[in-house]
Amino acid sequence: MGQDTYWFEAITRYDRDSYKTFAQYHYRHVAPGVPSFLLVVGVMTLCWGFLRLFADLDDWPLWPFLAGAVLLAIGGNLLMGRFGSNVKDPQDNRIRFFDDRVEYAGRQEQGFYRYDQVVRLRENQRYFFIYIAKNRAMMVDKAGMTLGTPDQLRVFLAQKTRPQYR
Repeated sequence: MGQDTYWFEAITRYDRDSYKTFAQYHYRHVAPGVPSFLLVVGVMTLCWGFLRLFADLDDWPLWPFLAGAVLLAIGGNLLMGRFGSNVKDPQDNRIRFFDDRVEYAGRQEQGFYRYDQVVRLRENQRYFFIYIAKNRAMMVDKAGMTLGTPDQLRVFLAQKTRPQYR
């Protein structure tokens, strides 16, 4: 596979809070269009329902109010990170960074990604988000680093994934 020496290592706990953090970050910074679209269409549907109500009090459908409320609820919950945060069995994943790949190992799965598979790198104060697909990311807890520092890892990732680091 390549060199067996890894340069950085982190332990990331995948639990309810980490999934919530990922969902909030993802839908606010990476893919804000989905919840925004749902919120706008939800408001428009509710407004249309109110217009129908005032236009003809005898014949107004209930569905615009229900559909608008559902769309608003889904969009709001995406922005708050409530979907996907019902993890029943939290686990710790060990993530190691080699010259040619990043490996992950947890209780349920293990594997690796080559750096050329990384489509996007993002971070917030607590995590690095290493996107392997549009909606799939590995989270690296900066506080869980057991080898190297977050600043060193940031430079390393910028070199290995260039120009994907955004």
